[in-house]
Amino acid sequence: MRTFAAYILHTCLAIILSSSSVLLCQQKKAKQQKQKPQPLPSKTLPAQGSISNAIIINNTLETIKVGMNLVESDPLDLPQWRAAQLAIEEINAAGGVLGKRLELVTAISPNRQYDRVYPNVKRLLDSGITCLIVPDGSELTLKIAKLTIVRDALMIATSSTSPEISNLQDNDLVWRTSPSDVFQGRVVADILDSMGMSAAAIIYVDNNYGAGLSTYFQEAFQKKGGTITAVVHYPSLPSYKDYDFKEHLETLYRDKPKAVYIISDIEDGIKIAMQSQIYGFFTKDYKPQLIGCDANYGNDFLFAVNPSVIEGMLSLSYVRPHNYSNHEKFIARLKQFLRDKQDSSTYAFNVLDGLVDAETIDTYASTAYDAVYTVALAIAKSQSLAAPDIAKNIRLVTNAAPQAEIINPNEFGKALTALQKGKRINYNGASGPIEFDDKGDVTGGSYTLWRVHQGRYTVVRTISFP
Repeated sequence: MRTFAAYILHTCLAIILSSSSVLLCQQKKAKQQKQKPQPLPSKTLPAQGSISNAIIINNTLETIKVGMNLVESDPLDLPQWRAAQLAIEEINAAGGVLGKRLELVTAISPNRQYDRVYPNVKRLLDSGITCLIVPDGSELTLKIAKLTIVRDALMIATSSTSPEISNLQDNDLVWRTSPSDVFQGRVVADILDSMGMSAAAIIYVDNNYGAGLSTYFQEAFQKKGGTITAVVHYPSLPSYKDYDFKEHLETLYRDKPKAVYIISDIEDGIKIAMQSQIYGFFTKDYKPQLIGCDANYGNDFLFAVNPSVIEGMLSLSYVRPHNYSNHEKFIARLKQFLRDKQDSSTYAFNVLDGLVDAETIDTYASTAYDAVYTVALAIAKSQSLAAPDIAKNIRLVTNAAPQAEIINPNEFGKALTALQKGKRINYNGASGPIEFDDKGDVTGGSYTLWRVHQGRYTVVRTISFP
């Protein structure tokens, strides 16, 4: 079992590796500057507080701009940004939209603090984007929506799962390609019930994501006869570097629950798991079944926590459809895209930037990719760049309909031909068949049930919903 001193050494090593990575990136950039500059797939607006330089595309053609707000400290944003780039490149290779190229314009914020993000989002909207793609959590999506709705701007969230998003008075301008936590809460309750776990405790981050998922899990679990021994919440903070979870954990473990559901983001989830061991709540005679959430699924979580602490941990992640060729082909194309581009970004989102693999790109990368295709197809159908017109056509290019022509990922040219002939199209995405309800939510999909085994995520099974 790794000691706390070993953890400190491990953390220091991570910092050294991160610094080395930055140095290598700088050296690589200097070398590339001596060569003929290559056009990049996106343009980045300079962000307040961002460590990145502006990336300007050299393109004399008039473009249709798609905006994307990124949070530098969120490890799940990077694969989503790359997947969006892939979608942009594929669509442009098929001729673009309305005879114009798509252009991805990004703004980067150092963290999820709204006062840092708000100016960047405003600048994206002012730059003339047709749609804003938000790859961040529910709390930030709800805050950004206050601005986009007032500005009559179209927004598509790709990893925001709070049920509260469904209830926004948004004039049909806020959409999401990730499922509501109404589904995730029910599925976790089913899993614990099937394991014979009759009592569970919950610790959750007190924001729209954490509170919503906690509520729906409790309702579903109690309907199955389960007992909730403790419900503990902690504040949503930009950083948990100096936060001590000891008092929360004392309440969480007081009645020695058989299962503990951790509803957190990456950084706080790491610290909860680490301090559960450091403060002695896990002993030779007691260690509960840990249940994580979709936000725990990433390389950073595996890298930072003592493997013995999270060995056997179960959780869900979205999305990895079982035996779904669209997703498998998308992952293969994305990996090839990354190899070809050799990471053209000038910034690193997290320590493991260079180690992006299936554990990261399978989580929400496909929903970001589908968001780009959804808006591009809706523009082509509406023949307009006005947000209300685009929104009116989203369901007409995604939802199933009699005799609609199926459009798969990387088939944008086929979609344009069908639309020109007056046909109805039905986009089946990389994340699964895309069907939107009257709230702008996807109505189904699949979760991967994963288990941590010997320092890796292993797939237990795939669970489709609803």
